[in-house]
Amino acid sequence: MKSNIFWKLLSLVLFGLVIVAFSYIKSADEANSRFTLSWGHSQWITTQEPSPVGYFRASVELDSKAIRAQLQIATTDEFSLYVNGFLVDEKVQKSMLATGVFDVSTLLNVGENIIAVKVKRSTYPAIVGLRYELTALDEMGRKSTYFSTQKDKASHLLPQQTSNLYWYSNGVDDAEWLNTKSWQGSDDVSMIGFDPNLLMGIEVPETLLVSSPQSWRVSTQTEFQYEARENAQVWFAIASDSPYEVAVNGISLGVFPVNDRKLNLKSIQAKLADGSNNLRIDFLNSGNSVHVAGGIIIDSAKGTDTIYLDKSWLFTEVTGSTTDVFTELHKADLKSNVKVAKSSLSPDYFFVVDESFVAPKLIQKAPWLFVLKFVVVALFLSLIFKALGLSIKEQLDATVLANLVALLCLLCAWFMAQDVRFDARQIFSDGAFDLVLVIWALLVAISMTDQWRVKGQDHTAKLTTAVTQSLNLNHLIYWLLVTSAIVLTFVMRFEGLDLRALTVDEATIAGFARGVIERGYPYLMVGGMEVELATYELVPYFLAASIKVFGYGDFALRFPALMFSTMTCGAIIYCGTKWFGRLSGLIAGLLFAVSPWAIYWGQNCFHPAQTQFFNLIALIVFYRLLKSDQISIKLAVLSACMFAFSYLSWEGAGLVLPIMAIVAIIIRWRQWQWFMQMNLWIAALLILFVIAFQGIRRMLLQSPFVMVGFGKSDLATPKLTFTDSSYEPWYYLQNFFFTESHFALSLFFIVGFILIFYDKKLSFVVLFVLMAYLSLTNLLGYYNAHYFYFVLPAFLIAVAAIFVKLLMLIQAHTSAKGLTSWRMQGAVVGMLMAFVLFIPTSSGVLHMYRLMAGSIDGLRVDYRESLSGMDGREVSSALRKYKREGDLVLTSIPLVTEHYIEEKGDYFVQTITDRKVVYDTVKKSPYYVDKFVGNPVLRSKQELQDVLQRNDRVFFVAAPVNGLTRIIDEETLDYINQNMRVLEESYDSRLYIWER
Repeated sequence: MKSNIFWKLLSLVLFGLVIVAFSYIKSADEANSRFTLSWGHSQWITTQEPSPVGYFRASVELDSKAIRAQLQIATTDEFSLYVNGFLVDEKVQKSMLATGVFDVSTLLNVGENIIAVKVKRSTYPAIVGLRYELTALDEMGRKSTYFSTQKDKASHLLPQQTSNLYWYSNGVDDAEWLNTKSWQGSDDVSMIGFDPNLLMGIEVPETLLVSSPQSWRVSTQTEFQYEARENAQVWFAIASDSPYEVAVNGISLGVFPVNDRKLNLKSIQAKLADGSNNLRIDFLNSGNSVHVAGGIIIDSAKGTDTIYLDKSWLFTEVTGSTTDVFTELHKADLKSNVKVAKSSLSPDYFFVVDESFVAPKLIQKAPWLFVLKFVVVALFLSLIFKALGLSIKEQLDATVLANLVALLCLLCAWFMAQDVRFDARQIFSDGAFDLVLVIWALLVAISMTDQWRVKGQDHTAKLTTAVTQSLNLNHLIYWLLVTSAIVLTFVMRFEGLDLRALTVDEATIAGFARGVIERGYPYLMVGGMEVELATYELVPYFLAASIKVFGYGDFALRFPALMFSTMTCGAIIYCGTKWFGRLSGLIAGLLFAVSPWAIYWGQNCFHPAQTQFFNLIALIVFYRLLKSDQISIKLAVLSACMFAFSYLSWEGAGLVLPIMAIVAIIIRWRQWQWFMQMNLWIAALLILFVIAFQGIRRMLLQSPFVMVGFGKSDLATPKLTFTDSSYEPWYYLQNFFFTESHFALSLFFIVGFILIFYDKKLSFVVLFVLMAYLSLTNLLGYYNAHYFYFVLPAFLIAVAAIFVKLLMLIQAHTSAKGLTSWRMQGAVVGMLMAFVLFIPTSSGVLHMYRLMAGSIDGLRVDYRESLSGMDGREVSSALRKYKREGDLVLTSIPLVTEHYIEEKGDYFVQTITDRKVVYDTVKKSPYYVDKFVGNPVLRSKQELQDVLQRNDRVFFVAAPVNGLTRIIDEETLDYINQNMRVLEESYDSRLYIWER
């Protein structure tokens, strides 16, 4: 009975907590206002040639000096904005429009002005778009507007740098640039965090000279009024040639660095009280005079007001570096020796609005207003039905389903708010919250009425029993759905199998696969040395078999990953069915079929798909082993073999061994005789033999080579990563559990922590996932999201099982009374649960790109559909097109170019020791060679110049472009851009040519 009350009370508590959370989110949304950009006569423009990269230049003629000017811009995915050669800002918004409004008043000149924008596309299709509008106001109050048109110039290739003139500089000859062309772009999500008209209405502050030679810091403060009902935006903006600290109402906002021109508007709205407020600024002058400007900016429906620093502010000096500032400031006998005067300097100040999230105070009125409404309505209904004779327990019975309906509606609304196609402010409006409250109240009233009508009848449902049961499907329907899920998995990975070019990791494994075909074992020739594969040993054999069947190419190389992914879906369904019932297995398989992460790795020939399959089989066998009181020799050997297949696909899977040992101890606690079985130790010895043999072989294969640098291959044993400065305990939480496609699944997983006490199989799967997280976080010296990929099947099986068990609880509760209203509410709960489970998870359905946007590893391209990586295929094809006999090739991706056009290149450029370089002990050349194919490494700008001067034509395949700064110093990169011309440019890749 107590357990039943627990489940019913839990739903009410969860609903209450969600109301509190959503009320706080609503107040946070109000404290961080969003505004939609409005556009005039500007049009979307793009490059003449479709390309994922575009360089745009626009010339703007001003007849008079602009006292105020703002530039409004929107682009696809990423942009870098320059005005007259000055970098204004850079933004990255993968899969979204990157937008902004910028104050460019001080950057414009009378006469010609150059607006230059580099636009990049991080998704498919390969086309970039730009839209901008420049508004300028002169001293006479005349307003001029300039906007993007097809007369603007654009190039789809990086223009060659000349001397100190870059493509975005004034004075660059762009006569050969082509005009842009019109493009059908979208403005639906062009939103910013402040009123677009704000920058045009702010007055430029005067500069003050503050002198206090006897003090180490000078403090100034002022009082101002704020009325919350006006819903005004409030910022502070300070320019100072000394560091300064800002406090609002006694709460420090931090210490800010020297900033003598930029007035950075930082919101303080969430820190304000209704009525009088205090702003204090402490300038860390260290006895020197300080030039300061700025103050408070308030933007409301009435207009823009400023409270800038002037002599009316209270200035005081603070002496003694060990003195408490607040104690010092409030001394009654404090006398000020600070001198404040108008400065003779008049810097060209410009405003920048900081749009970062500001968390509101939890104790403010707004978050609790809706909570108060909920409490009032709940008490009102409770008192009414209490008077009618319903006990608290009976009332809890009647509210369970209504609580779940309202809770799930709020969750669905929150997921919709994370979709960049919808306006979050409309979803979190007062009307939307009130609607949810009304629906909840009606459902509760109907349920309580029905409960009162059947009062006295005993229909108690045993909910704890329902947790251990499962829903099953008709045999024929089950197999039809299983077949459909497996076919869906295959089709979703087969489509676009060769859309993306091979990554460096894929090309490396492909090289070893060619070695298997040539000699029967995986190897690469690095210069004059034969290098056998010492990790991922099994992967090339499956690739080689596919090449034998389909011929060499991207399709053949990725087909094994497609098949492993498809078989993994089947294994997930089998495992889920065996452990938790048919419905659980089917749901887990469907979740895997539509997962964007699983789709990506099902189209990638690197090890994750293969490792995942063998690891799942090992997990299934291990559970059978754990469940058996008497372990057979066949089962012991099978478990060792499955572990060996997984380990030889990726040695990081070896962490599964301690994970399973810990899980076994927890599951078999106090059953020590089970651990003493001979067959179990035989399996353990076989596994240890595989690990030892692989480790010894790896050391022997690496010992003859002389290398410089450190790589992941040097990490052969577990490492206590929490002792390193690189320790990131939140990495896999951010990059697995709470990514946009896994967030909803993780909510179910968290609920499962309660259910594991009722189901030993579920506790086994949940413990495996948790121990994998702890092991990979604390024992593996490198962090990469795909290391966690082998855990995905267990995670999905656990989530599916939890989902079905929750359905069983709902079914048990609705069948307890046999009331139609309860059954209808139960059906609604089930549909909403299915929406929460599948819709956010499925590839391409919801575009929840706002969720965790700033926390995901920036190098990842596997967590969202259509994200592009480095495109070595296009630049390799261009190299084949332009290369003539006798030309020299430098390439930073030699295995990729070899894969596509059988061109290894002649040299590798690396002036910074980032990647490993190897000394060729066979050829004994005076160069170190790269670790991929053994090309000599050019280690300085001088060595590069020597190679260029000895040849008539030299090509340079540069990829990934964003990673070049890690291996080539800035001076050498500038030399390349000045002396080489770009022939082809694609996603994160370029083909340069140098001609004598």
